[in-house]
Amino acid sequence: MIQTKWFQYEYRRMSTKYFREVFHAHSQMELTYVHEGRGLLIIDGKSYSIEPSTLLVFPPFQMHRVQIQVTEEEPFIRSVLQFEPAVLHGYLNDFPSLKDFYQRLTLQQANVHPVNAMAETEPVAVLFKQFSSAIRTTSEVNFEENMGIFLLSLMHQLKQSPDGESAFLKKHNHHVEDVIKWIEKHYMESFRLEVLASELHLSPYHVAHLFKESTGTTIVAYTRATRIRHACSLLRKSTLPLSEIGYRVGIANPSYFSKIFSEIMGVTPLTYRRHLVK
Repeated sequence: MIQTKWFQYEYRRMSTKYFREVFHAHSQMELTYVHEGRGLLIIDGKSYSIEPSTLLVFPPFQMHRVQIQVTEEEPFIRSVLQFEPAVLHGYLNDFPSLKDFYQRLTLQQANVHPVNAMAETEPVAVLFKQFSSAIRTTSEVNFEENMGIFLLSLMHQLKQSPDGESAFLKKHNHHVEDVIKWIEKHYMESFRLEVLASELHLSPYHVAHLFKESTGTTIVAYTRATRIRHACSLLRKSTLPLSEIGYRVGIANPSYFSKIFSEIMGVTPLTYRRHLVK
């Protein structure tokens, strides 16, 4: 396994016993390529079948659980990549179209197809294998550069898939896109569905129904995940008190902020800062 503060990668990890995760989320982008194994992915109240030669895509803070029926004859073999979205920002400035695709892939949970059929011979799967081989002979000095090139190539291949961006990014009703943009702009404010609906010229019931029908999650849950995503960024990048961070992301009550953070991230804000950042 290759692991740094911002990047973790393991090629062809194998499980030969019953595999069942608890519901969890994390601040990293995750791509898991399933070489062998059959089971279920549960996400946003929906179940998806997992088959061999499948790419699973989990944006940051996406609550999910994988359940695989495993035997010694039919093990669960997967390659797992997790990385903090910020590691690629510096590489993308010269590629505006790719940067736009990457931002939508990493910042908007409701936009992403979580399960994607992908043969071992397709470029993304090949990149996983090539990086695993190349990194064995890479010096520590050159690791960060090779990591950046690998991630940039990976995003390029995802964008250039035969079905285009729609293979990984869902097409939504424009009202849903407007809701996502509104939340990103106003997440730090006290949330009121009536205000959002009024600004989008829709009824509260209609906008809530459209969002849930299109994304599989509620506006409230999506707003909460957006706030925690920004809280993690502040925890990583600043020394602000937890109470101030909660206030800045729209959760002014420190106890409630800690409760919601723990529910989504699996650890308290203080534990995240102490053990996952430093």
